[in-house]
Amino acid sequence: MQNNPQISRIARDVAHLGGYCHWLLFRVLPALLLISLSLLLLSVPRAQAVEHPAGVDPTEPESGYLLLEKDDGSLIPAVLHGSRVHFQISGMIAKVVLEQRFHNDSRAWVEGVYSFPLPENAAVRYLEVLLGERRIVGKIREREEARRLYQAARQQGRKASLVEQQRPNLFTNRVANIGPGETVVVRLEYVQVVDIAGDRFSLRFPTTLTPRYMPGRLQPTGQEEGAQAFNPLHGWALPTDQVPDADAISPLQHASSGSDADPINPVRITAQLDMGMPLAEVTSPYHQLALSRRAGVYDIELAAGVTEMDRDFVLAWRPVADAVPRAAMFMEQVGAEHYGLLMVLPPAPDRAREAPPRELVFVVDTSGSMGGVSIEQARASVSLALQQLRPEDRFNVIEFDSSFRRLYRTPVPATRHHVQRAREFVRQLDASGGTEMLPALVAALDPPVAPDLHRAQPLLRQVIFITDGAVGNEAALFEEIAHRLGDSRLFTVGIGSAPNSWFMRKAAEFGRGSHTHIGTLNEVGDRMSALIEQLSRPAAVGISVDWPPGAEVWPERLPDLYLGQPLLAAVNFGPGLPTGELQVSGDIGGQQWQQRLLIPGGGDPAAVADHPGVASLWARQKITGILDQRVAGRGEQEVRQDVLKVALEHQLLSPYTSFVAIEEVVSRPQEQELGSEPVANTRPRGQSPQHFAYPSGATTGPVQLWFGLLLLFAALMTRAMRDGPEEHAAV
Repeated sequence: MQNNPQISRIARDVAHLGGYCHWLLFRVLPALLLISLSLLLLSVPRAQAVEHPAGVDPTEPESGYLLLEKDDGSLIPAVLHGSRVHFQISGMIAKVVLEQRFHNDSRAWVEGVYSFPLPENAAVRYLEVLLGERRIVGKIREREEARRLYQAARQQGRKASLVEQQRPNLFTNRVANIGPGETVVVRLEYVQVVDIAGDRFSLRFPTTLTPRYMPGRLQPTGQEEGAQAFNPLHGWALPTDQVPDADAISPLQHASSGSDADPINPVRITAQLDMGMPLAEVTSPYHQLALSRRAGVYDIELAAGVTEMDRDFVLAWRPVADAVPRAAMFMEQVGAEHYGLLMVLPPAPDRAREAPPRELVFVVDTSGSMGGVSIEQARASVSLALQQLRPEDRFNVIEFDSSFRRLYRTPVPATRHHVQRAREFVRQLDASGGTEMLPALVAALDPPVAPDLHRAQPLLRQVIFITDGAVGNEAALFEEIAHRLGDSRLFTVGIGSAPNSWFMRKAAEFGRGSHTHIGTLNEVGDRMSALIEQLSRPAAVGISVDWPPGAEVWPERLPDLYLGQPLLAAVNFGPGLPTGELQVSGDIGGQQWQQRLLIPGGGDPAAVADHPGVASLWARQKITGILDQRVAGRGEQEVRQDVLKVALEHQLLSPYTSFVAIEEVVSRPQEQELGSEPVANTRPRGQSPQHFAYPSGATTGPVQLWFGLLLLFAALMTRAMRDGPEEHAAV
């Protein structure tokens, strides 16, 4: 049949146009893909990581939340959480009861998984679960045994609670088989020592968590069948070679911030304070209090009744002038053993000599977790400290996020020009990226390459480390500090409304320095001035106590003490109560100092006032000391066995022991499924929304899509180049 010339011409034109479009597409597509991939790579933080949305939004399907729809159409988590905490403070010891209330507002059976902080020096010694009028008392078991018992109860439909320690200041509570409409209350009890700095006593109770940065490369979870019950990966992070438990220490946060008027996670706080001495003031820097006093005992509560769990609660008090005890011994008898807690406050030097020239290195955390008010506090802190340098001092400033940067190649004299340039450098610091802390620490602790040949004696090096401590690889950092410290001293400044205080205190301990916390901008002046004053005064060194024979004391090595710091030591005297005096001695600024303290009771246990909690504090100190031996190279198995012995004997929570409470009665019918739901924390007050960075190897969906398109493009390009442009003829 004869072809229509017009149709043939149209077909030929269409074919040519298609060929040109096809060829043009393959010329333009590479450029488009290259530009897109470049933009994608630029959006990745410098810590070789891929960004992940912050404060996981519970309205997103992948959030892991069990959601309920309210009458107004909004969505809320099914398990609602509220807490209550009561402090019973007597002298230097506080007994604290924490209640966590979980209410299932859904029609399904659920398991609540809640990560929560506690003070890093808390000795957790009691657990009970309240189910209406029923009470289940928890028991300490080896960690793996406790998990097996909990898993069995969970599968059988019995109510159970499992409390595990992830870090000394981070714990996880799992509550299984909460029925529709039911409320389960988990009650924990711990004891801790009151903090003292000069004439100021205080207690800090953390209520939320600053998200930690997880360095390293992704690792398989290594979970066997059934392990999902213990590690349901509700955290936003995945395990890495440097932080193998990253998923367990990265709890979710609510996408929105609550308020004291309308809290998401409400907490009610009360306290009874009995110091046995007249007090000049009782305050809380971050909360409003209501006080009443009777016979020298203070009853304390929040003025608003409840508050949002978005910042640490601090209770502080100061005795009237000259009422601060210079030394005290608190005793407790448990069984046949006698335990003691020694507190001694060394005096300030008689005459404050002029401080010798020093070399100060300021290390400033500018990672993403410092966003918001934290970076403002950090900038103000460093700027104030720079102004107090003397011309004979030398200094440098190091800032770090995903990488680090020195202001000067080596420390420089604190001239007006150098200080002004440093203050301008600090003023422009901004918060973004990951928290690669290790390289910055190494740079700060390593001495300059070339020694100063013009000085007979090297300068005293003092490193001031300003951070929120939001890292997951704490153990590696402690090892590096202990290895590189040399003659330097490391002082940590905790920044923000919910810093990782355990890391900050322990880093200062390994660095033979001290720890300071700054919670708000208006504290910067007083706290930094006190720290600079501390740095300019000689420390009390060579501290020793002439303990009676057979006494077991922790810490084994007493630390150097700085201005206003007390000596605290826990001792087990054994079955016999010693008599006589203890002598404490040391060197302060080249002058010998000593103090004597009479042992209470004079050998008669009946004459000794009992202070419940002292034995638990001694055991907690011993566990901490044994765990610290890992930094010196002691084997994990040896450490584990020694810790287990102490923790099981004193019924304390530890890295190797957990509390488990199980109800005998089966609650959940076997035909009813059990869901697992994370209970989110509130974002720390003043902190900007976080963009959590996965470690290297964590490839998100968008990245996988782009690489898929790139591979598809490569395949099409290969075929096109092989075939070449088509020549279209007339039909």
